[in-house]
Amino acid sequence: MRIQIKDFMSSPVTTAMLDDNVLEIRTLMKEKGINAIPIVQYSNDKLKIETTIKGIITATDICKEVSDDALVKDMINASLVHIAHVNTSAKSAAKMMLKHNVHHIIAMEEGEIKGMVSSLDFVKLVAEHTLD
Repeated sequence: MRIQIKDFMSSPVTTAMLDDNVLEIRTLMKEKGINAIPIVQYSNDKLKIETTIKGIITATDICKEVSDDALVKDMINASLVHIAHVNTSAKSAAKMMLKHNVHHIIAMEEGEIKGMVSSLDFVKLVAEHTLD
């Protein structure tokens, strides 16, 4: 059986905007019990709203000595965003995370964020399958 990231990803995904401040992000992470939030920007293209991923902010980022008033756009690093299709195999996603030394992958389909896979999701996946 080929496990795909859609089989164990976390969904729905909480997102934030570039102009949100650190206090808002800290509050969201605490309330939702999450460790990473994709930062998005929306544009209206007459027929549909387009979502662009501008970066990702993690619990590690907001634990640094940063003012609660600091804006997300001043903290994110777009080069750390890694995206995979929801049908990507778990093995390929794990290799991507190891290669880029990241703990989160955004799962997308047809230009929409469908879920997120974290290193913790992989631990849960292993724990749910027999390793004997």
